Amino acid sequence: MILIDTTGSKLGIINYRNTLNNTSFLFLFSFSLLVVCGCSSSVENMPQSVEVKCMTDFHYYFNPTMNRDSLLNVDGWSRYDAGRVVTRSFIKPEFHQPPAITVQMTLRSAGDPWDKSGTVFMIPPSSSLDLRAFEEETYALDTSKQTYPAILPFETLTGLTYEPAIELLRFITPFGVGHFSDNDRLDEYRPVYVPEWADSVSWNTDISHLWDSMEDSLTLGVYIDTWTETGYSLDLTLEFAPKPALQQLPPVTSTVSLFNTTKLSSKQQHFDGFANGNLQVDFVLPEGASDVAFHYHATGHGGHATGDEFVRCEHRIALDSTRVTHFTPWRDDCASFRRFNPSSGVWTERTYWRGDSIDERIASSDYSRSGWCPGSQVDALTFPLKGILPGPHTLDISVPTAQAFNDSEMNFWNVAGYLSYTENLRD
Repeated sequence: MILIDTTGSKLGIINYRNTLNNTSFLFLFSFSLLVVCGCSSSVENMPQSVEVKCMTDFHYYFNPTMNRDSLLNVDGWSRYDAGRVVTRSFIKPEFHQPPAITVQMTLRSAGDPWDKSGTVFMIPPSSSLDLRAFEEETYALDTSKQTYPAILPFETLTGLTYEPAIELLRFITPFGVGHFSDNDRLDEYRPVYVPEWADSVSWNTDISHLWDSMEDSLTLGVYIDTWTETGYSLDLTLEFAPKPALQQLPPVTSTVSLFNTTKLSSKQQHFDGFANGNLQVDFVLPEGASDVAFHYHATGHGGHATGDEFVRCEHRIALDSTRVTHFTPWRDDCASFRRFNPSSGVWTERTYWRGDSIDERIASSDYSRSGWCPGSQVDALTFPLKGILPGPHTLDISVPTAQAFNDSEMNFWNVAGYLSYTENLRD
C-alpha cells in the first residue's frame, strides 16, 4: 500500500511498505508532485494499492465574510460561495492497467444540526473554465440559462468552454451525527432499537469507469449546502487498487458531462426549472463509441409535507424525442438511518396496537423522501443507450409534477448526468 497524505502542510510523507519482507521506505513528496521510488525488481513488479487522503478532519463550514480563498488555501483547498464549495487538484497515480477506484467520505457534524444535500464531484479536465473564473466574470449566456447559469455546457465569447461537474458521490448529511451523539438530553429521543447514536457516517462508491477521464491529474470538489459557521468535519479518501493483470488492455472509457443543477456557485440558484419545462442538452457522440450509458443522479428537495421533498415526482428521460426510461426517485426505508440522526425532530403520530389507539414517536428523519434519506448515499442510476449512432443528439429530462420554488417550500431538484462510452484507443 502506498499512502499519500495530502491533508497537512505542503510537505508530506509517502509510507511504502513491502508486506512480503516487511521492509519500509519513506519518501518525502510535495503535494503537487508524486515521486516514483526506485525499488527492487520484485517489488516493482508487484501491484500496489495507492490511497490518497484528500481530507482528514477537514473543517467544512459557511462563513459569509470569507474572502474567497486568499487567506484560507494553506491546506491546498480553494473555497467558494462562502465556503459551501471547495476544490483542489491531485496528481493521478500511475498504473500500467486501469485500477479499481473507490471514493470514500466520512462525515461528523461540528455543530450543524440539520440534514443537507452534498456531493463529491470532479471538474472535467477538458473544461477550460473553472469555478474561479465563473465566480469572477460574467459570461454571455442565452436567456434560458440566466437564472440557472452553469448547469449546461457553454462557450464564452472568447472561446473558453465550460463543462458541468461530474458527480462522484452524492450524499445527504444526517441530523447532527457526531456533535450531538453524546448529548444527554437528546438521548431521551433515542428509540429502543438504537443502542447508541453513531459517532459518524461513511459513504463509498466505485468510480473505476472514470479512470481514463482523469487524465494526468484530477480536480476534486466537495459541496454541502450548509448555512452554519460550525459546519462539519470531513475525511475524504481516494483508493486506487490494482486489478488482475490482463494480456490485452480494456478499451478506453470516455465521458461526456451533460448537466448538473446542484448549486456549485454563488451565481446559481437552486433549480426549480422543471416546474416550467424540460431540461434539454445537446451533445455529439463521436465515431467509434460503443457501450454508451447515461449516468443520472436525482434528489428532490423542499420542506413541509407538500414540498417536492415529500411528494412523489416521476422523472421521464428521452433521447431524440424517444422515451428511454421513466421512474420515481423515492426512499421509504429512512427509519433504518435513525442511529445517524440524534438531532432530528421527534413527534407523535396516532396508531393502533392490539385494538388500542396509541401515540407512537416518529422522527423527521424517518419520513420517506424523494430519492434520499437523512444520512444516506444516493447512487447514480445507469441506463444503457442501446442502438445510439454517432452524431448529434438531444437528451431531454422532464419532471411534470415538479413544483416551483416558493417562500414556504423552497422546492428544487438536484440532478446531474453524464455519458460514458468505450473506444478502442489503447496501444
